[in-house]
Amino acid sequence: MRAVATAYPELAALEASGDVPELIEQVRGAVVADPVAAIADPVVKAWLGRRWTALAVQSAALDPQAVAVARRRARRLTAHEAIARRFILPSLPGAPWRELPPAEGRALSATTVVLCPGLFGALMPMSAFASTAPLLEREYGVRVVVADTHPAASCSANARDILRAVTRGEGFAVDGTELRPGTVAPRDVVLVGYSKGTPDALTMLAEHPEAAARVKAFVSWAGAARGSYLADQLAPLVPDIDVNAFLEGTGGKVLRQLMPVAEFNRITRREDEFDLPGAIRDLRTGVRSQFLDEHRGLLDALGVPFISVAGAVRVGDVPYFQALATLQLARRERINDMQVTQSQTHVPVAASAHLATVRADHWDMAYDAFPRQLRFGSRRLSHPLPRTAMLGATLALLAELGLIE
Repeated sequence: MRAVATAYPELAALEASGDVPELIEQVRGAVVADPVAAIADPVVKAWLGRRWTALAVQSAALDPQAVAVARRRARRLTAHEAIARRFILPSLPGAPWRELPPAEGRALSATTVVLCPGLFGALMPMSAFASTAPLLEREYGVRVVVADTHPAASCSANARDILRAVTRGEGFAVDGTELRPGTVAPRDVVLVGYSKGTPDALTMLAEHPEAAARVKAFVSWAGAARGSYLADQLAPLVPDIDVNAFLEGTGGKVLRQLMPVAEFNRITRREDEFDLPGAIRDLRTGVRSQFLDEHRGLLDALGVPFISVAGAVRVGDVPYFQALATLQLARRERINDMQVTQSQTHVPVAASAHLATVRADHWDMAYDAFPRQLRFGSRRLSHPLPRTAMLGATLALLAELGLIE
């Protein structure tokens, strides 16, 4: 086997010897000294994936519902083994689950998590991370601000909303209360981009690099960092016309086939900002590739670590009305979550690490179980992924690395 070029050869030796506590301290020291150089290193990247998996499994094992789901077909396994097998793809075929020490408990009161919702977010039956965000505040001591991005606008338009959340704390609290001007400004920020929220947040950093001083980490959570092949197909069907006329015509029928759960009749707030053509255009793979080509150097220079978590499904795992989209994506990349592929969630900069791919569809990554009346006969919208445990593991890992406190 070819040796991996690394600036930290001692890390692999520590892991091989079983001295995990010292390994954790060494990685933390490397990240604190130079987060970009450390997270760009292949040995550190690989360790971060193993460490996140261990923390996510440990946290999910405290969730009775997650344990029950995981053990339905794995009753002879321990709770940890069953959860790892049910919810997380192994990084290597046949790779066994490995136990690691738990994270040190820390109250992250100096940290604000800014959640950036995806396309049609405000038109879905419930808010993204509706049950997760309050639990993150309670269990980890962080403050959560949901950026007040528009459900269908360009990335540049939404970048202004995310900037206000990052620099002024404006947006929405976890209970839906609007956070108006005069709110306490965040100090240390973890940006979490879900779906289109990832390119929205990347655009904010590119257009307002001064805001990066507050951003301690960027999390692409099923994020469309490199766009979506589905947007490539949809864009020609979305003409630049009045949104109401569009929704009443052929375009509306196509959208409702793709997103029957979206409640388009709720387009009332900020209706004059509705820019569906711009939103779809900015999700096209060519547009995102051009953006990344133009701004990769800037994103590298910001000193912000980028991490990603992707979802993966088989066509039999998704709602029947998403089966065709899943098959279309599978022709491009086998591992996909029915909306974006695994590689599209990754931000292609030096200081970027892919933590894991979980067994979940795109909506499972952010939404609670859909109300039965909005499942359209599908039994695939119960959403069992222990996302609170997994997002919590992400925060615990960032704290262990010395990035947040």
